[in-house]
Amino acid sequence: GQGGRGKDILAKLQGMVDTECNSDFVCPESVTGCDEIIDKPERPLLTWWNMSEEEKVEAKAEMEAKKDIFKEQVLTCACCDGKTVEELVGYDQGGQGGRGKNILAKLQGMV
Repeated sequence: GQGGRGKDILAKLQGMVDTECNSDFVCPESVTGCDEIIDKPERPLLTWWNMSEEEKVEAKAEMEAKKDIFKEQVLTCACCDGKTVEELVGYDQGGQGGRGKNILAKLQGMV
């Protein structure tokens, strides 16, 4: 089911954040869009076999561009706004329960 894939994506994104969030990462002057879930671009449900090679190339390029924007947004929010990957993409078991746990964990970390 979805649970497994979500964890893989989280692990990949977390790895990316761990690697990229360093002193070289330049934060924009204003960080926006970090309070809502960032939607991971879904692969379009295209009928590949009905598409010409050019259309396939175009569709793939569009998907890559969307992925880059998604990654950039996740990095910006994680590196500059202190959000966790789980908060940003919303892959918590059952959706809602997770945010509270993150906040609790953060609060406990402060104590």
